[in-house]
Amino acid sequence: MFTTVAHYHDPIEAHIARGLLASQGIDAHLGDEHLMMANWEWRLAVGGVKLRVPRAQAQQARDVLRAAEAGEYVLEDEEDPAEARTLAPPDRESWSSRLAWIALMLFSVPLPWRRKPASDREAVREL
Repeated sequence: MFTTVAHYHDPIEAHIARGLLASQGIDAHLGDEHLMMANWEWRLAVGGVKLRVPRAQAQQARDVLRAAEAGEYVLEDEEDPAEARTLAPPDRESWSSRLAWIALMLFSVPLPWRRKPASDREAVREL
């Protein structure tokens, strides 16, 4: 016999929680998930997506979900903040790309545009 251990208004969150329980060896199933996807405006009336587990594993499932809410399964960020700045995508805006966009919007004429010179792109990567 299955018992409901949690309700979710978002089916994606329910799938994430079910995956977490499955990774801990708990047999979990979702109820009304397809109804939420087909008729999202009914989600409050139906009670959301129900996460169900066997009664014998209900307390263990609640403990895992409580631990997830507390942040025990969060991965630590190993990136160096200085390194993250250097990995930022280069700025590709130029006067020619803006002109091409304006021509497309005003006249429905696509114009080719040039990217920034390679020397400018290298300068951005060095920052």
